[in-house]
Amino acid sequence: MSPIDTSKQFLAFYLKKGQYLVELSENHFKNKEYKKTLELLSQAHGMFEKGGAKDEAEKVKARFNDIKKTYFTSTKT
Repeated sequence: MSPIDTSKQFLAFYLKKGQYLVELSENHFKNKEYKKTLELLSQAHGMFEKGGAKDEAEKVKARFNDIKKTYFTSTKT
């Protein structure tokens, strides 16, 4: 009996999970829950990386950095 190759299923799972996390993060963003948004985007980035979707991972990373820069930078005077 030969082993069953499930790698395609895992890749599809990672991509689907990443998309779900991005959608969920947008809901939190709309509710002004920026910390939770960043946590979810970070998880989504990891899922896209595991799933081999480098372009999606970069988009998520850019969104993460944009939110972090906009809402979490300290203003020193």
